[in-house]
Amino acid sequence: MPKQAPISHAFVLPDRDFDEWLVVLGPYLKAFPRVAVVRSPAGNNLNRFRNVSAVQAPLTWWKDSALAHIRRVYPSVVMVDVVDAASPVELRPILQRRIQQKDRYGQRDAMPQHIFQRFVLEWPTSARPIRVLARFNDDEEAGALRPSLDVASQAGAAALCGAAGRVLSTGEEIQIESLVEGRRYLTSYSGLQQARVRIGETVKAGQQLGSAKGDRLRLTVQSPPAGGISIGGLHNLLNPREYLYIDGFRLRPTVDNLNLRALPSLYASIVGRAYSWQLLEPREHHGRALEKIGEDGSWLKLRSAGGVEGYAAAWYLSATTQHEGTEVFPGINPAGVNLDIFHPRGKPHPAKLGGLGWVRFGYNVSSRRGSEDIRAALQRYLPYFERYRAAGYRIVVTTSHQTYGEGKNEYWPWEQMTDAKWRRLIARFADMMSDIAAQWAGRDLISAWQVWNEPDSLSGVASVPLRARNYGLMFREVKRAIRSADSNVQVITAGFNSGPGRGSAYARAMLRELSDDDKPDGLAFHPYGRGVNGHPYYAMFGHIDESIWAYSNVMPDKPLWITEWGVLDRGNDKPADIARYALGFLRYLQRQYPGRIAVMIWYAWAQGMHNGYGLIDQHGRSRPPLTQEFLSF
Repeated sequence: MPKQAPISHAFVLPDRDFDEWLVVLGPYLKAFPRVAVVRSPAGNNLNRFRNVSAVQAPLTWWKDSALAHIRRVYPSVVMVDVVDAASPVELRPILQRRIQQKDRYGQRDAMPQHIFQRFVLEWPTSARPIRVLARFNDDEEAGALRPSLDVASQAGAAALCGAAGRVLSTGEEIQIESLVEGRRYLTSYSGLQQARVRIGETVKAGQQLGSAKGDRLRLTVQSPPAGGISIGGLHNLLNPREYLYIDGFRLRPTVDNLNLRALPSLYASIVGRAYSWQLLEPREHHGRALEKIGEDGSWLKLRSAGGVEGYAAAWYLSATTQHEGTEVFPGINPAGVNLDIFHPRGKPHPAKLGGLGWVRFGYNVSSRRGSEDIRAALQRYLPYFERYRAAGYRIVVTTSHQTYGEGKNEYWPWEQMTDAKWRRLIARFADMMSDIAAQWAGRDLISAWQVWNEPDSLSGVASVPLRARNYGLMFREVKRAIRSADSNVQVITAGFNSGPGRGSAYARAMLRELSDDDKPDGLAFHPYGRGVNGHPYYAMFGHIDESIWAYSNVMPDKPLWITEWGVLDRGNDKPADIARYALGFLRYLQRQYPGRIAVMIWYAWAQGMHNGYGLIDQHGRSRPPLTQEFLSF
């Protein structure tokens, strides 16, 4: 799954006759993806967008100038595309020409000028965290004013070009000249070594200039021949802070339950809360926000993933981007599907799985007769695991009563299991898992073992429930057994399926049986009947947010694994309806919870694999548009 960049383009339409303007804009929106439509600049914060196309219509902008208005009110907007149209009728041919030329901003129509750029500096180092160490024009210890902005780096980290231009000097200080809208900017990067550029060379933003020599880089910006101030013999100095622009800039709380307040004060009312696993959108200029982060007494205005706006204590925030840490398994599509080697259509050729990243299997040793022949089980699964892994798919394997226990009379019926019987089963199950893990260790086939299946279930249709305390004992012993044979594989919880309230309480109870060393590498759950669009059948139990929040609060420092989700017992519903539900679910979680969800595994591949809605029907045929859209997510 490709990373989805944040929306960086807004198209502002006048409030008056908005519906007529919107109809004209419709074909443009279909031609160019990821455009946010803004109805009038009034009350809307355009600082969220790097590029803004603004219809220059009467009674819309301050002094009837879109450019002047945006430059005055929205300092974070980099590019302004002024669309000179006084009515929807005048707008139509302009947009038609752009669509025909595949020219989003009308860059081919150079005259008269309608595209206006602002000089910006991208973050100049690969080192993390993103942090300002010293401000421009501050007093240094010796009493002299500082002509630069110092940012955190690390020895050997890449020093990156903040603004495209021509190299004027190299060495421990590299200077780049940039010409933007007829104005000259000189940006100097100090504290470098091993320069990778030459004098006279043209460089791009983000290109590596060299390596950092120490723990900081110094940025100096000048704009000769006129403008700025003089400090320490340097003239025409500008504050680099005002030009910092970080694509996808986000803030992350360093504590849980960080209060969002109506005003920047500890005494202001609380309007929301944020957690350490959330990314928050700053509502202030990037450079000014960065200078506040980590500073006692400073406050930042921001917006939560749920849309709540408020002020947070900047000393409890760290800076990051929407692009960093957004994948638990970098480069691996979190979408996947449950397979079954025992089902005639449950083990498709890998080529049929498209762009999915994961497959999940139940590990059946018992064969419904109490078998403990783990060698036979290995031989059954090995060719399939090798085939899927060779094709690039990651494999998660869930254990259950079918791994150990099913078919053994001493545990039957399951409803009459006692604590003593569970302790006996757990000990034998752990011994078996130690040997099974040893069989698979070193093969680089299994990415994660899942311990048991739906232990909190209110019914035993596809699982064997047990008390939370007993499940905690089981997880502890089985994880230790797996770790004794394989120190690299992930070990995650069973998928809890009794809902965000009961399920999260069950998870907390089982965790009380574990030491820190025994804690899971991830917490799994099965949110059947939850979604994002309130469908009466597919989301009858509520919104998926409720599950994400409940389980995230159980283990804020660990990712969530959705190892089963989908539509149950509705095999005759239209694939188009299922596709809308499924793709809406995937896209919403990707957008709202970057870095939180490790996998999202659909149940199931084929209709007839128990009661889940299959991505293919019972005859092995595709179910358009569901199959194609899901496999290409």
